[in-house]
Amino acid sequence: MLRRLVLGLCAVLAMGAMTAADAQYWRHHRHHYHYRHGDELILISEQDVDLSLDRYTIDVRQAKGAYKGIRVKNAMGKLFDIRRVQIVYSDGSVWNEDRQIDMYWGERSRPINPTYDGKFIDQINIEQTPGYGRGRLQIIGIQDREGREMDRAGRSGPPSDRYDRDRDRTEGAVSGDLPVRPTVPVATPTTPGQPTAGGDVLFGAQSVGFLTDRDVIRVGNEVGKFAKIRLRVLENDIHINEMKVVYANGESDTLAVNADIPKNSRTNWIDLRGDRFIKEIQLVYRSRPSFNGQARIEVFGQYAPGWLGPNGEGRKYNQGWVLLGAQTAGFIGFDKDIIPIGSNEGGFRRIRVTVRDRAITLNEIKVIYADGEEETIPVRTRVDAGGTFGPIELKGRRRQAIDHIEAKYRSRFFDSSAKGKGSAIVEIWGQHY
Repeated sequence: MLRRLVLGLCAVLAMGAMTAADAQYWRHHRHHYHYRHGDELILISEQDVDLSLDRYTIDVRQAKGAYKGIRVKNAMGKLFDIRRVQIVYSDGSVWNEDRQIDMYWGERSRPINPTYDGKFIDQINIEQTPGYGRGRLQIIGIQDREGREMDRAGRSGPPSDRYDRDRDRTEGAVSGDLPVRPTVPVATPTTPGQPTAGGDVLFGAQSVGFLTDRDVIRVGNEVGKFAKIRLRVLENDIHINEMKVVYANGESDTLAVNADIPKNSRTNWIDLRGDRFIKEIQLVYRSRPSFNGQARIEVFGQYAPGWLGPNGEGRKYNQGWVLLGAQTAGFIGFDKDIIPIGSNEGGFRRIRVTVRDRAITLNEIKVIYADGEEETIPVRTRVDAGGTFGPIELKGRRRQAIDHIEAKYRSRFFDSSAKGKGSAIVEIWGQHY
């Protein structure tokens, strides 16, 4: 009995000795707990960043509603090496998050200054260790229902959705589970924006957290026109609240709502409303909590019929040059890469090789036509990053379709103009008659 009294007295004394810092920690922890159980993540801003800078400011005064904290995400780039994140609120208060935040492509920080009540944010000041190249940083706000209904005058208003567009169309959207097929549980190695081995184009890939998240996957007119898209999910099940495709002319279609996709599966192709240039794909989703952690979602497009054909629309853009395929060039030896060509009707009269991110040594190009005929183009030259080799006139029959292209090349290890330390991206383009 005496021992219990002594232990109880020690516990009381320990609680009384709690410092102000301890109390602040537990208040912070309580708010973090509240955030995890009820709030949503909203994309406030997305900005291209020069990674050689040591500091920069992101103006977010146009963001709608009040926020209970933020997260930052590396949406594109080798590495964000952040030392400080400063949040400047509209009431004049400032929060300094002085800690190291290292984020590789697709990674995001834990919550920064999670609070119980939402506040309006004017700007985000970032300090970082200077690096190389460019990246894209997203500011993601933590927002509850009350925060969404507040304007900057502090008044409540009707709920609004900043992502809706005047010409958004939702009729025909799939509601409920999407038909799926099993897929190999390995991430697609193709660079986003480039055709895959099967000829489909990988628009982008994202990691999905347990909470409601929102990502914007940018496509762009230069990739081509598309007729269908599909999703591929790895590592964990996900629930899609909404999937929206925004076209280049500003119109958009909501293709799926409240759909569950199991891990290691891919959906069937989902038809778009006609053949379209896609500006971006908007996804609101979450992964199912499990011991395995986050899910990975990949988004693909299928070229519009005839886009790669001699009479297709592809020849009307970029002086008739269309992107046939792309691969990453290794550093050791001469890789012999096979670049499959998407469904095409032939009619290519010449090809060219374009290099991104790092210089390569190009050794040989071989074109294999659909009937098995081969055409070898011996080379032996350096192609700088951002440069092009060609055009190369093809000698095959005029309307012969191309099955695939084999190329031998390697990334040059010593290249002072390289963007980061990664390998080169080698693109093969074709031009119709």
